Amino acid sequence: MAQKKRQQRKPKTEIQRSEERFQRFVDRRNEYNSGARMLRDERDAIHDQRGKVMQKILAMRDEMKVHSQAKQRSMQSRNKLRDQARKLIAAKQARRKDGKGGKGLRDTVEALMSEIMASERRLETTEMTIAKERALLERLSILRRSLGEQQSSLEEQEHLHAEVGELDQSIDERFSEADQHHLEVVRLAKLNSKLYDKMTELMKEAAHLSGESDKKHQEFVDVRKRADHQHERAMEMLDQLRTHRNVAREEQQARWKVVRDRRKEVKEALYDDKKLAEAADDAIRELMSGGKISL
Repeated sequence: MAQKKRQQRKPKTEIQRSEERFQRFVDRRNEYNSGARMLRDERDAIHDQRGKVMQKILAMRDEMKVHSQAKQRSMQSRNKLRDQARKLIAAKQARRKDGKGGKGLRDTVEALMSEIMASERRLETTEMTIAKERALLERLSILRRSLGEQQSSLEEQEHLHAEVGELDQSIDERFSEADQHHLEVVRLAKLNSKLYDKMTELMKEAAHLSGESDKKHQEFVDVRKRADHQHERAMEMLDQLRTHRNVAREEQQARWKVVRDRRKEVKEALYDDKKLAEAADDAIRELMSGGKISL
């Protein structure tokens, strides 16, 4: 029974077959477009993720730049202070060289003062001839001049020793300040090193995301091409379908025209007496000959 129904099923018309093919192309196109949209969204999500990573990298670069500038300033200050300290050391060494023999000068001054005091006591307490007194006075004059010169030299030496002490303090201060700047240089260098390591990892991540984004984009392009191809096929089939429909419409209109013309002819024949008489004669002759009458 089912086989008989299948045999009685009417074959599909060209329009029906074209409509089915058109719908298949449309369904495939929509399926590819849906897949393309998913790939596009995945690509855009990866691209956004890469953008966030790049923002972190740029922020780290700016931070490293600030650290590098601060490090450069600290290095310049450190080097300047060290140069000043070295110059002060050279000045101190020169002062020490000039101030050597300070103890000997002090002993000489003390000896001269003792001799002058002894000569003055002798002059005041001892009876002597005029010649001896004159000689002693000349000796005192010489001793006093020598004492003045030696005291001046001693004062200069003591001043140099004081300057050396001040230089030592200045040298220590500059080296201490230079050490602080050096510690800052080291600290900033370590910070930049850590930032560089993090930035390197982020660069690897960004490169990986770029590769994934490129893959998704290529997949998106391929699927879009397939969707475009299916769309072109669907449009071609739509043109064919329109052609078939136009042909079918024209054929149907032609058939309806034939029917209308035939009906018109029959109607005119029914109201034409001559034709009715001729038709009656034809019918009688047909009956006489044993045939069938067809109206």
